[in-house]
Amino acid sequence: MNQKNLFLLFLLFCALYSSAQDAPIDSYQDSLQTVIGKTKSKAVKKESLFLLGEYLVQRDPPKAEKIANDLKRNYINTNSYQEVIRNQFIFGASHRWQGDYKTALTYYNQIHTASIKNKDSITTAKSAQFMGSINMFMGNNVAAQNYLIEASRIYDKIGTTEQKASVLNSLAGFYLNIDQIENGKKSYLKALEQFKVLNDSAGIASATANLGFIYTELNDFKKAEYYLMEQKKHLKVFPTLRELGFHHDFLGLLRQKQGRLQDAYQEHLKALQIREKLSSTYNLCESKLNMGEILIKLNRNQEAIKHLEEVFNFKEHESLNQQQWAYELLAKAYENLGDYKASLTNFKKYKVVNDSIYSEKSLEIIAEKEAQYNQQKKDNEIQLLNKEKEISKQKLNYSKSILIFIVISLGVILIILYVVNALYKKVKSKNIQIENALKDRELLVQETHHRVKNNLQMISSLLNLQSKYVEDTKAFEALQNGRNRVESIAILHKHLYAGENLNLVNVQDYFENLTESIINSYTKNTSQIQLDIQAKNILLDIESLIPIGFIVNELVTNSLKHAVLEATTEKLEIGINLTKKTNQHVLLVTDNGKGYCVDVTEDNKEITFGTRLIQSFVQKLNATFKTNCENGTSVEIIIPILTDTN
Repeated sequence: MNQKNLFLLFLLFCALYSSAQDAPIDSYQDSLQTVIGKTKSKAVKKESLFLLGEYLVQRDPPKAEKIANDLKRNYINTNSYQEVIRNQFIFGASHRWQGDYKTALTYYNQIHTASIKNKDSITTAKSAQFMGSINMFMGNNVAAQNYLIEASRIYDKIGTTEQKASVLNSLAGFYLNIDQIENGKKSYLKALEQFKVLNDSAGIASATANLGFIYTELNDFKKAEYYLMEQKKHLKVFPTLRELGFHHDFLGLLRQKQGRLQDAYQEHLKALQIREKLSSTYNLCESKLNMGEILIKLNRNQEAIKHLEEVFNFKEHESLNQQQWAYELLAKAYENLGDYKASLTNFKKYKVVNDSIYSEKSLEIIAEKEAQYNQQKKDNEIQLLNKEKEISKQKLNYSKSILIFIVISLGVILIILYVVNALYKKVKSKNIQIENALKDRELLVQETHHRVKNNLQMISSLLNLQSKYVEDTKAFEALQNGRNRVESIAILHKHLYAGENLNLVNVQDYFENLTESIINSYTKNTSQIQLDIQAKNILLDIESLIPIGFIVNELVTNSLKHAVLEATTEKLEIGINLTKKTNQHVLLVTDNGKGYCVDVTEDNKEITFGTRLIQSFVQKLNATFKTNCENGTSVEIIIPILTDTN
């Protein structure tokens, strides 16, 4: 647009402002539409249409698409690279905000190809960032990583602070999508710092919302609440319905984790009602999935199934992530309804989609690309340092012609510095290699624990499903006991990959999750059972905790199976207490019923398999075992020399 047309546009806005007494202009959109209706200049009208289309892509995507079509038919010079690209961005964004990701990818791919051909690096990075985000939403993780790293490399060299913050925000979402929660958290925190420096309310709202989600996943409810409320504050500055939808859905997830299920349902319902009015089918499906999850927890399984099956009606975005989640929730809902055939069918579909997203090959490619990207950043930094060193060397060479004595002195000093610098670089390089190796090892160990947990939980689910078809009481009980034993190890591995320390497990949290799983497998009426678990501030390694977990599993199972109370109104009280003394740990498991008195001190052929398990693990731990069956059952196990961090 030439200077003359810009001046005409400026004059027209001034004229609109001066006539505000007769017809006040409510918004930026109204102002642009007034200019489009009144101007006789085709150039001014074209620029106003561009501005209006760019403004409406998120607020009214279908209208933005109509404006882009109008520009394409009547105003754009097809030989103008800038005009064509600018209009394609409107097309791509309007389809993206409508949830039509396949069409959006087509436009962004055209932009990407044209920008590379025209050596337009910033446009290449901008289109690559959008393509990376869309592929991430669709579950194409390898393609998503390639495009996001491409954008990040360009912005690292020539990008503005705003662009660097934006791509960092997108990379954080990618890490979160592949379960690298810590990497995602670090990236969102960095992005948030940059958005605050820029005073970017939309960016701050996005980063704080995602941090609220991450801290919910990490069970840090205080921080999760803080960041979600921070998002709400900034939505007053950037109040789009889309962002409000995210706020209510993320708040609903927090309330679910807090056990406030009715509050969670209300928040998810608000999000769904908002997104039903918007054009994005992806966000609508996200709300339907959240509604399905909370309805299952509220035992409203038929309603949940209706929402979950509607996810498959929208083919625009073809999100593997959403399909995976929907199949998993449908399997659970049908299981709750007793339709085990439908449950198994959906569980198999979930496994197929899950394996396609998180295949071993794709994870290896992602890890390799990440390593290459980090190495290239380091190489660029070293290259910059080498260039600076060359400039310094040239200055020193120039000074040699002035004073020979100074040249000789500086030469000696430079040699010493060179040797020291070479040694420093060598040590630094070794340290970096060691640090990277440690990070790779931690990632591998974390992934191993994750996979072990998933496999064990699949075995547990299969045992649970199988038990539904067993009529023999003893066989049913054996399957349930086997399922609980598998679940005890699965829970242990979950704590290992979810915790900050990959070698140690918080015993309090582990006992709480273990007993909850055991109780849920035996009864739905948990109100008649009162638990008292005392193992705070004790951390144990997996080798020590596995036998203890099995022992606790068997003892709690015995309490649930055999404890009989005097009065039917009395609650079954189960206590688990693990304390540390000078050179030993003391495990005390009690209940208040007249139950089964476990004795592992004698080798009796008639004792149960569970009792034999306790006997085996007591011997493995070199522990002593005491049982008291007066006024309930009390089992005390004294375990010597266990490793912990206290």
